[in-house]
Amino acid sequence: MQILALDERYRLSESKDYEVKVAFLQLAILAGCKDYYNEVEKTLKEVGRMKYLRPLYTALVQGSGKDEQKIFAKGVFAEAREGITP
Repeated sequence: MQILALDERYRLSESKDYEVKVAFLQLAILAGCKDYYNEVEKTLKEVGRMKYLRPLYTALVQGSGKDEQKIFAKGVFAEAREGITP
């Protein structure tokens, strides 16, 4: 898969720059590459800015495996929400 080759070469999923990392993860989700679900989950739980969260949740809802991805997105959201302290 080209997504895996791209990441192997440039390590985009490991980028410290969230602009780059989120753009890559969004592409991976839309390509149906489940290899990055752990990294998507980690990013959604670490990052607090909607600027980065919204594109990933949107990609999960609009991706090719819609039902499975929606369940994944809801589960991650519920877990991340529990970690928020008012």
